[in-house]
Amino acid sequence: MKVFVFLFLIFANSSGKDEIHSKTVAPTSPVINVMEGSPTFWRNKARHDITMRLNRKINENKAKNVILFLGDGMSFPTIAATRMYLGKEETELSFEKFPHFGISKTYCVNAQVPDSACTATAYLSGVKTNYNSVGVNANVVNRQCLVHKEDHVDSIISWAQKSNLATGIVTTTRITHATPAAAYSHASHRGWEYNAAITTACREYENVTDIAHQLVHDEVGRNLKVILGCGRRNFINTTAVDEEGRPGLRSDGRNLIDEWLEERNKSGKAIYVGHRQELNEIDIENTDYLLGLFEDTHCRYQVDVDNNGLQHQEPSLSDMTVKAINMLQKHKEGFLLLVEGGRIDLAHHSNRPHLALGETAEFSKAIEIARYMTNEEDTLIVVTADHSHPMTYTGNPQRGKNILGIAGVSDVDYLPYETLSYANGPGYQTVSSDSAYRVDFTTIDMKDPQRRASTNVPKSTTSHTGEDVAVYSSGPWSHLFTGSYEQNNIPILIAFASKIGPYQETITTAAANRLSTSFSFVILGLLLKYFLSL
Repeated sequence: MKVFVFLFLIFANSSGKDEIHSKTVAPTSPVINVMEGSPTFWRNKARHDITMRLNRKINENKAKNVILFLGDGMSFPTIAATRMYLGKEETELSFEKFPHFGISKTYCVNAQVPDSACTATAYLSGVKTNYNSVGVNANVVNRQCLVHKEDHVDSIISWAQKSNLATGIVTTTRITHATPAAAYSHASHRGWEYNAAITTACREYENVTDIAHQLVHDEVGRNLKVILGCGRRNFINTTAVDEEGRPGLRSDGRNLIDEWLEERNKSGKAIYVGHRQELNEIDIENTDYLLGLFEDTHCRYQVDVDNNGLQHQEPSLSDMTVKAINMLQKHKEGFLLLVEGGRIDLAHHSNRPHLALGETAEFSKAIEIARYMTNEEDTLIVVTADHSHPMTYTGNPQRGKNILGIAGVSDVDYLPYETLSYANGPGYQTVSSDSAYRVDFTTIDMKDPQRRASTNVPKSTTSHTGEDVAVYSSGPWSHLFTGSYEQNNIPILIAFASKIGPYQETITTAAANRLSTSFSFVILGLLLKYFLSL
C-alpha cells in the first residue's frame, strides 16, 4: 500500500523526484512573476528598500498615545506562514511594513521556556519574574498566599493612569487570562482567575483576592476606561447564568459585572455589553466606561465565526480595537491601549495551524486599522509576541502551494508530510495505537480548520518554545526598539517615549530645575535693578 501511495504522489506531484529526495535537491518550482527571472528585478527591489531606509526620518516627539499589540504565541514561522495564508510568499502583514524591527529574549527568572504570565509581567512592568506569576517580582513563589506590597510591580497601564492618560484593554481571551491580568492584577498564580480557583489554604486570608475581583475593585482595574474581551464565567456565581444560559464559576454569591456597573456609574456613565450589536450601538460620546464580555470563556476563533455565520453575534478583534480607540481618543491628554490577539496561542496549543493563521490574519487587520485611525507623529504602536511555539514551516513545497497542505513525500517511509507540523502536542497520530506507521495524509481532509497537524511527541497540549520573538514599532521613538534586548526592556522604552512611569519623575525634576533656575535669574535681576536705582 505504501509503495502505491509513493508512486501515486510521484506522478501527481509536479516536482517529481525532487520532492522525494528533499534532503539534497530543491523543487523545480515555476516562476510566479516573469520579472523574477531577471537579476535587475531583485537588485532594483533592494535599491528601493535602501532608498526607503535613507529617507526614513527619526521621530523624537513625545508619544501622546501608545498602542501595544501582543500576538500571544506569534512565532516567526507563524508570521511567515500567515503571509502564505493571506496571499503568497511576498505578501506583507500590516506590521511588517513598520519602519523599525527588533527581537526580544523571552525566558523567565526560573525557566528557560516561558509562559504567558511571566512574559506579560516582563513586557508590561519591566520586571522579569517566575513562571505562572503576574504582576509580582521573582521573590514570590508559585501559589504563595501572602504577597507583600513591596513585591508587587506596577504595569505601564498603572504608569499611564498616574500620568492622566486614558487606558484600555482588548483581548480575544478571557479578560482575566495571563496577558491582560498582568496589566492590572498581582497574583502568585495566573490560574486564580475567580475566587474558587484560589488554593483552599489561601482562601483563609482576606487579602488574597482573585484576578476578576482585582479588575473590578482594585485601583488600576477601576480606572480602565475600556475593557473588551471574554470570560463572563469568572464574574458570576455558580448559581447564576450569563446571557447565553451558561453558569458562572464563582462560589461567593457575587456578580462582579453588576458590581462594576454600580461602582463605575458613580463617576460617569458605564455601559456593559455582551453582544456585537450592543457594542456597535454604543454612544461613544455619552459613555465614560465600557465593559464588554462576549463569551463565557475565551472568544471564538475568527475562522469559526466566519465559517458559521456568527459575525452578527461575535465581535472580531478589529471590531473591539476600533471601539476602544474611539473611546480613548476622546481623552485629550492621550491614551495607552493594550490589544492582545490571544487565540493564536490557543490554536497552536491544540496543533491547529489553520486556526492559528486565521487569528494572526485578524491580528494583522486590527493593527492596520489602528494605524489608519491614529497619527504616526504622536502615536507609538509596538507589535510583539510573548513567546514562541514549536510549529515548523518545512519541506520543499513549490511556490504558491497551499500552506496548509502537503509539502512533499518522505524518502524513508514513502508517505506524504505537511508543510506545517509541530514538535509536540495532541496531533501525534499513527495508523493505530500499536502501529509505528504514520498516517497517510492523502486520506485526510486537509481543508478542515479543526484538523490537528502532526507532531513528533504526543502531549495533551503543545509546549511553548524558548526562542526570541519579533518586535515591530512605528511612531515616536520607535527607532529605540531596534536590535536584540531583554523582553522587560519594552515597557521601559514605551515609558521613555511617552514620558510616564520611571521617566515621569525625571521629566518633572528637570522641569522643576529649569523653573528654579529661571526664578533665580528673575530674583537676581530684580535685586540688581533695585541696587542700581539707589
